[in-house]
Amino acid sequence: MTVKVGISLPDATHARAIAYARSVGTTLSGLVDAALRAELSRRDAADHVAMLSRAEEVDRLRRRARARSEELSDWKAGR
Repeated sequence: MTVKVGISLPDATHARAIAYARSVGTTLSGLVDAALRAELSRRDAADHVAMLSRAEEVDRLRRRARARSEELSDWKAGR
């Protein structure tokens, strides 16, 4: 899928961006593509870390509930 995006840059910024793109062997579109891919990758990583964090929290809560249940069972049994 191709999406066309119009970006308005001041002349000096545009010139620096073009010069940088040429120095790294790409085009201005290539720089934009790389920046978008990097942002999407960063967001994917952040989502994954958040998911792992939630999973760790669930595991911690389950361990805590299991421990409390065992303590209650021990108390009822007089241990």
